[in-house]
Amino acid sequence: MTQQLVVYLCVCSKVLAVKVAQCFHQVWLLSSLHPQLIHTCEQVILGSTAVLCAVVRLLTSWPLLDQLVHFLLKTPSLMPLVLQRCDHISDQISMMSLCLVEELLQKPHRDILDVLVLSFLQSRSYLLAGQEERPVESSQSSEDSQDLEEDPFFSDSFSDTQLLPPPLPHPPAGLGSTADIVNSFLCLVPVQVRSSQLLQEGGYESYVHDAHTLVTQCQTLSLSWHWPQGLPCPSEEEAHFLEGPLLKVLLDRLGRVLEQPYELNLQLTAVLSRLSAYSHPLLQEYLLDPYIPLSPCSRSLFSVLIRVMGELMQRIQQIPDLPDRLLNTRRDLLGMSHNNGQEHLTLLKGIIVLEEFCKELAAIAFVKLPMEKDLPGSPGSGLDPPHGDAFPDTP
Repeated sequence: MTQQLVVYLCVCSKVLAVKVAQCFHQVWLLSSLHPQLIHTCEQVILGSTAVLCAVVRLLTSWPLLDQLVHFLLKTPSLMPLVLQRCDHISDQISMMSLCLVEELLQKPHRDILDVLVLSFLQSRSYLLAGQEERPVESSQSSEDSQDLEEDPFFSDSFSDTQLLPPPLPHPPAGLGSTADIVNSFLCLVPVQVRSSQLLQEGGYESYVHDAHTLVTQCQTLSLSWHWPQGLPCPSEEEAHFLEGPLLKVLLDRLGRVLEQPYELNLQLTAVLSRLSAYSHPLLQEYLLDPYIPLSPCSRSLFSVLIRVMGELMQRIQQIPDLPDRLLNTRRDLLGMSHNNGQEHLTLLKGIIVLEEFCKELAAIAFVKLPMEKDLPGSPGSGLDPPHGDAFPDTP
């Protein structure tokens, strides 16, 4: 009799949970929250997005989460509107919308990534037709410089190679190895604007530790989703690559990192880091492979970073005493001094965010990718991870 009662109560609780979740969807999400989310008043938008962000963070019930995801992804025009607001004229609304995206990416619901990101990458139409297999020969530096200048995402004002960061050579045999990818991100930031070593803080351990924690969290969330181990075959039909609203707004925002508020940039890079930490092969290729041959008018995370570095090298020409200014700005961000009145503060903070973000991506790649026997820091090598001194503590 006791066992029958336990079974009965379990069944009742599941039925009750489903009914409560349906009421949650109809009564609160659709009837109350939805009108506020589509409102045009900035204060209403900010308040409703903040409430939704808090609800997503606190939800642990699967029936409630499923109804919430269904509401966001399947209510007509709602999710595109929310994602557009990640690039809103109001920095507060942009930050809160990015915060909502980050909270969603931490929930154990497969549809979130499938609908917002993976469905747009599935065809791999961002790859140059016929170049899915990358060439084995390494290119000459001059050819690399020419390729960089001809990148459709560089404007004519960046054509002076003296203002661009040093071009990265294509890796030789063993393309895309862990060492190649890690070093590509570490070397992306020009030496002239690196400032973390000036404070002589901790080493690479903090970056690798944080990356390991993040990757582990993402792997735990996606373990039951049974993602494929390999990449799908690229679509044979020629098609213009559509990034999707989420990737588009993230890459657009990243392209303006040098002119955005520091706090907004931190939220933006947090979202991109979390996306990069997931172990789906498509995310690995599109976000963490610097060597993929891109089709015309397509871009990747790495290509956007290259363009930003080109802009950076042009803009720092107008800043005297750059190393001292970067050091002072870094001290301010660490609370070691209070000198907020200096010129070019937004640009200087943007440069620091870029440096730290590239090291975060390098650490994520280092943790995610298989370790080769000859890779420094791999088991049995007895060496430190590559460019270990380039991994100081995050400000």
